[in-house]
Amino acid sequence: MKRFILCVFLVVISQSLMAANPMARFSKVIDSRTIVVERIGGNTEVIHLANVSIPAEDEQAVRDYLTEKLTGSYVYVENGNVYRSPDALFINRELAYGAYASSGVKMRVFGVSDPGPRPQKSAAPMQVPKPAHHSRRK
Repeated sequence: MKRFILCVFLVVISQSLMAANPMARFSKVIDSRTIVVERIGGNTEVIHLANVSIPAEDEQAVRDYLTEKLTGSYVYVENGNVYRSPDALFINRELAYGAYASSGVKMRVFGVSDPGPRPQKSAAPMQVPKPAHHSRRK
């Protein structure tokens, strides 16, 4: 009987812990201060980013930035603060510091660079010059 009660207790505790998990999958951007996430149970939730003030003229740049940084990732949400997983990029801070305005370096990889075999150098050992011998003063 004690084992049964213990098993029921563990199941109830684990379910409540899973419900309290703040991790969610990013879904879409509504505006520069609001995103939509999908919780583990399939519920969608609208998240208003805390402490973020965006000028009206930067609205589209911020939406593009959020879409670029969060598409296909999970986020950790805590009281309106959003952290991208797994690198813990603090999205609220990035917006507050204006990271969306920087052009940044955009890199594209088109394939593997393999220039081929290198020419062989001669097999002779490299000669190291001997230091000049200086006479000592007496």
